[in-house]
Amino acid sequence: MSEHHHHNHTVASSNDINRSFIIGISLNVIYVIIELWYGWQNNATSLLSDAVHNIGDISGLVLALIAFRLQTIKPFKIFTYGFKKASVVASFVNSVLLAFAIGAIAWEGIQHIINPSPVNGNVVMLVAFIGIIINFSSALLFKKKGEKDLNIKAAYWHLMADALVSLGVVFAGLIMKYTGWYFVDGLTAIIVAVVILFSTWNLFKESFIGVLDGIPSNIDKQKIINHILKVKGVEDIHHMHIWGMSTNENALTCHVLVDKIENIATIKHHIKEELEKQNIKHSTLEFETAEEACEDVNQSK
Repeated sequence: MSEHHHHNHTVASSNDINRSFIIGISLNVIYVIIELWYGWQNNATSLLSDAVHNIGDISGLVLALIAFRLQTIKPFKIFTYGFKKASVVASFVNSVLLAFAIGAIAWEGIQHIINPSPVNGNVVMLVAFIGIIINFSSALLFKKKGEKDLNIKAAYWHLMADALVSLGVVFAGLIMKYTGWYFVDGLTAIIVAVVILFSTWNLFKESFIGVLDGIPSNIDKQKIINHILKVKGVEDIHHMHIWGMSTNENALTCHVLVDKIENIATIKHHIKEELEKQNIKHSTLEFETAEEACEDVNQSK
């Protein structure tokens, strides 16, 4: 019987990511203040709803930044994995907060469709255009850094969605300016709510799976089993568990039935190579031979 814990992480520079988060948060805070002010002054639900949308994303960026920093805390006596899981919890909290924002935005949008009031289309267009620039610029800060981290990936897609929403608000302002169809203000708020719903669903699903230690969506369990079974000397695998330790690190434990006990070192080396290719950075392997009676052998692979 043998165990192996492999540690080899390739993540973006901590300082670089911290800087990206701080810049992104700062730009969006400034924009939300502008949006809330002009939205309130002009009774523009489209701007106010988009501001709520952006506040949700700011809270997400703040939570993601805190979680990312918590991941750097080294393991200690009680928390033997450190606070890596905090990044998953932050993603889940962020998705729940956005769900509340969806309800508030939709409610206000309906009210303004039923009882439309005059809105300055020029102001709506100008403020929303500023939003396109800020959100798109902020999103670019996370584009390459989000390839292997759920929180950073979520930040990128949320900011890109914000840029598209702002583009929609520009068109809403254009329509109101030239047609006087002020119900479009409320309709735009409803559309914003729908956009948030679609952009939030995957985040909620993936983070919920992560909180309950389910298999991450970027991991194919059967594919991993198939690859390990092809390793020379491996006869069977059982009692396998895969979960996300954080938003960018996955772990695996399993029992491996081998033909000869003296081949374990070589078999272990090849299995590690296969797991690395499948984005498993932490593995604990228990090796067995046919002579051993494992009580877990009947469990599902």
